[in-house]
Amino acid sequence: MYQIISLFIIDKSKELLAKYGGAYLATSITLSLISSLCYALISAGIDVQALLQKVGISTDVTGGKVGTFALAYAAHKAASPMRFPPTVALTPVVAS
Repeated sequence: MYQIISLFIIDKSKELLAKYGGAYLATSITLSLISSLCYALISAGIDVQALLQKVGISTDVTGGKVGTFALAYAAHKAASPMRFPPTVALTPVVAS
């Protein structure tokens, strides 16, 4: 299921990039930076993995096996399906 979502996101990303160019990149990068707060949250001791599980997103890594960056990256990637709809919705607004 995650692979199907990933393929959809990749295809839609290419479409948005071709249509909106820099506006898509600005929107996508901004939302990615906001969601990159996972690193700061994990560093501060917040259990981001548990928070993601509460909204139905699971990660395959545990803090005991990987470092903060790897756990934050996994959480960031796992949250991608939640980040993409706002990117699609906001890109035309940013472009205009």
